[in-house]
Amino acid sequence: MTKEKLIFASVGTSNYRIPSVIATSKGTLLAFSNDRKGTIDDHAEVASLCLARKEADKDWEAVRELCTLEGYHFLIGCAVYDKNTNKAMIFGEVRGASVNEFGEYTEAELAEIRRAERQKAARDGVRLGDFLLESDDDGVTWSRRDITFEQAEFTHRDGKRYLAQGCTHGGSHGITLKHGKYAGRLLCPSRIMNLERYTDSAGLCKSVYNNAVYSDDHGATWHTTTPVQLGTGEGTLIERADGTVLYNSRAYFDDELRYLATSYDGGESYTDFRTDAFLREPQFGCNASFLRVELDELSESERALLPEGARDVTFYVGPRSHVVRKDLTACVSFDGGETYSHTKLITSDPSAYSSLDYSPVTSSFCLIYEKGEPASPNNPYKLGITALEFTLDWLLG
Repeated sequence: MTKEKLIFASVGTSNYRIPSVIATSKGTLLAFSNDRKGTIDDHAEVASLCLARKEADKDWEAVRELCTLEGYHFLIGCAVYDKNTNKAMIFGEVRGASVNEFGEYTEAELAEIRRAERQKAARDGVRLGDFLLESDDDGVTWSRRDITFEQAEFTHRDGKRYLAQGCTHGGSHGITLKHGKYAGRLLCPSRIMNLERYTDSAGLCKSVYNNAVYSDDHGATWHTTTPVQLGTGEGTLIERADGTVLYNSRAYFDDELRYLATSYDGGESYTDFRTDAFLREPQFGCNASFLRVELDELSESERALLPEGARDVTFYVGPRSHVVRKDLTACVSFDGGETYSHTKLITSDPSAYSSLDYSPVTSSFCLIYEKGEPASPNNPYKLGITALEFTLDWLLG
C-alpha cells in the first residue's frame, strides 16, 4: 500500500526545503519544513518554519507557519519526539542577515554584517539564536522558548582546543534511547560549523564536523557531544539493540561515500570512524534518512515478512546517484545497518533531502522528501516536499 501527496507545494513566493517528520504515539504525523521566501537559496533573507499535520486515517491538514517574521530567517533544526512523555519538539535558529556560505568576505565585511544584524534585531525586539518549539497535545498547539547548548571541548586538526556547540539541522529527526544506562535520553544529530573560513568544498572539509546534542531531562536542558569525523556535515543516527549508537554522515570529500561512526556512551563521544562501501550519495553529498525499527514495534504480519534471523529492520534512504540528486532509493538492513540486502527505488525523478519515521499505530511508514520533475533535472526541489506513506510489504516487495 502506498499513498503520496505533495504537502508543501512550492508556488508563488514559497520555496519549501529541508523536510523533517516524526510520528506520535497516537499515529499523528508531524512534518516540518522551511519556506524560503522568494528564492530556494540557502541564504534566503526571509524563511518561515512551517508544519503540516496528519492524524491517523485522516488527510493532511493545511500548512501552518509556526514561526515567521519579515526580515528574519527561522532556520529549521532537528525534530524529536520524546516517547516517554509524548512531547513533540523541533529546534530552530533565528538569523537576521543573509550570508552566502561560500562567499569571499573579508573579516571587516563579516564584522559589519553581524553588527548591522544585531542592531536591527535590537530595534525589532528580536532575540537571535537557538530556540525550541514544544507541543504536549499531538502538535495542535506549540510553545516556544529560547535555549542554549552546554558546550563540549575538543581538539581541532590545528592542535588547538575548541568549545563545540550544537547546531541542529533539519532532515534527520532525533531519537529516544531505549537500551541500557542511557535509556530515556533524547539524542539529536547536529554539527559544528565554521571553525575555519572556506570558500569551496576543499576548505569546507577542514572546517566542519558532525556531532550531536542530548537531553537527560526530557528536553529541559541540552548538552553538546564531541565530534565525529572532520569533513562531515549533516547526519543521522540510530540506536542498536546493544545500546550503541550508529552515526551515518554526509561528507564533503566528493567520494560519493557515507561516513560512519559508533558511540558506546549514549552518543556523548564517537569512535570506529569508517566509510560504508555499499551506501552511495551524490558527489557533493546529500542529507539522508536513517531509521531502525525493532521487532517488538512491528505487527505479527510485518514480522512474518522479514527473513529468518532478522534482528530488526533498518532503512537508509537517499539519492543513489552521482552528480545530480535523483534516484531516491531505500536500502534495507536486517542487522542494524551493518549490511544491506534489499533496495527499493522510490523515484527516478530529481530528489534530495528526506526524512523517514514509522508508526506502530498505523503499521505504516512516512517518508517526506524534496521532489523535482524530469524536465528540470538540476532542480530537485522544484515541486516542493511530498509525503509518501507505505507499508512494509510494499517496500520489501
